[in-house]
Amino acid sequence: MRRVLFVSVWLVFVFLLLQAAGYIFYKLEVSKPVSGYGYPAGLTVPHAELGYHYQPHFSGHFKGTAYHDVVIATNALGFRDADFAPAPGEARRIAVLGDSVVFGAGVDADDRFTECLGDAVDAGGGTRVLNLGVNAYTAGHYATLAGLDFLGTDPDAVLLGITLNDFEPMDSVGPAERMQRHAESLHKPTWIARIQERIGRTYAARFIDEIDTRLDYALMNADEREDYHTKWMRTVVAGWRQDDNRARFESRLDELTATLDAASLPRAFILFPELNALRNPAEFGAPRLLLRDLLERRGLDYCDPYDAFAGRDDLDTLFLQRDSIHFSPKGHLVLCDAVAQCAADGRLTAISRER
Repeated sequence: MRRVLFVSVWLVFVFLLLQAAGYIFYKLEVSKPVSGYGYPAGLTVPHAELGYHYQPHFSGHFKGTAYHDVVIATNALGFRDADFAPAPGEARRIAVLGDSVVFGAGVDADDRFTECLGDAVDAGGGTRVLNLGVNAYTAGHYATLAGLDFLGTDPDAVLLGITLNDFEPMDSVGPAERMQRHAESLHKPTWIARIQERIGRTYAARFIDEIDTRLDYALMNADEREDYHTKWMRTVVAGWRQDDNRARFESRLDELTATLDAASLPRAFILFPELNALRNPAEFGAPRLLLRDLLERRGLDYCDPYDAFAGRDDLDTLFLQRDSIHFSPKGHLVLCDAVAQCAADGRLTAISRER
């Protein structure tokens, strides 16, 4: 018993020591955290048609060490936004579809481009932007959402944000595979995951994870140090060279536009810029150009904010730390301004005030 008591006291002491070290590291901002964000247990739930969706009325935090203070809260329809019931003075509703970029991975909900877009395209007010972003959704999910009447969000127009890997099949993305494992009882029970999440949010656990990530990085060779998202972008470039991927994306896009046309819903698209493509367009720029050509051949309105980002001297600050896909709050503002400019120039008739 004495040994058990001694070990218990020692573990508590070590935990408190790590907790204090973590508090100093994060609260005093000794250094920028390098570990990424993550989605909390219980957020994602199975969905019959979509494969997965978000739990309605969920409240939690990103579980990565760098973004623990960022809250995730969903409304009654399972989207990271306020309630979608019509508000006084509301004249039109623009539904913005997309994946984690629209969802706002790593940033507060109020810092997303969708939060300023309504005022940016309509200085007189009356335009409400609905954020329908869901992590890892692809073209198939967007077409399915349209077929489900956007789960009752009742938009007057649709703006779809395209991330460069949206050609992937619906059932191959990470959350869909995890939902399948859960359905097959291969996934850990939610209550265990929630306990682990709570422990993981302590300063001690975050600090241990941060140290482990830095040690792993320090031991990597030069080739292994290539950023995760740079490797991701290489797979995207290779993916667009495959005929089946292009055919799948075009088929889903045509399905989406046909559904919107049948419902008389105007639509437009945003091509989200990616950091590697901005830095090295010769190697990584092909997917963007392919998408532009695809949309133009169909006569579809789109906004390409590439130049608004590429012309910046502070390009790295527009994306999250060690991330080439997701925008920082500053990047979301640049994106909002670029989309508003597209609307003002007549390139996005679906959301322009003159409609």
